[in-house]
Amino acid sequence: MTAAYSFLSGFHIGTVSGWDIFIALILLIIVLVYGLFLGRNRMIIILLSSYFSFLIVQNIPWWKLSSIGWLGVEQNPSSSLRIILFLGIILLFYFLIPRSALTSVLRVRKRGLASWWQLFFLSIVQIGFLAMIILSFLPLEVLSSLAPTIRKLFIGPEAQFVWITLPILTIILMRKKKDLDKKSR
Repeated sequence: MTAAYSFLSGFHIGTVSGWDIFIALILLIIVLVYGLFLGRNRMIIILLSSYFSFLIVQNIPWWKLSSIGWLGVEQNPSSSLRIILFLGIILLFYFLIPRSALTSVLRVRKRGLASWWQLFFLSIVQIGFLAMIILSFLPLEVLSSLAPTIRKLFIGPEAQFVWITLPILTIILMRKKKDLDKKSR
């Protein structure tokens, strides 16, 4: 273990340490496996669920819920409550969308076929979108302690605009695997 630590610690590219590169590579592998495991259609359902959940959690009338005493909700709920509610609504929509009319409209049945690079890119934009949303729920004290690169990539109006539009553009520009096979012949 110490040999691996000394190898990774001594490997620097600019200000990036070997551990940062190692962690980035591990995350990229996890993203690829995530995309291959879920498939295109399930990832699209999770993305739609994420958009719906984000809109719902951002627009909950917390001041009205706080007036109902037995709920125990404050006027400004904690970031933990918002994150848990956000993830819970994603899970709810993930199971409801395949049984709804959206399935036939969007043609998202089964896993869906896509090339590995499409799944990789879709999973990167999906995970980036989810990270942006979760980070947006955190208090300013926590956000100020994050690395500057993370803050630049995921926090602020520009980052939110990019991460909200990038998954939509990715889905629009993604071709079906059948279309790719026809063009390569």
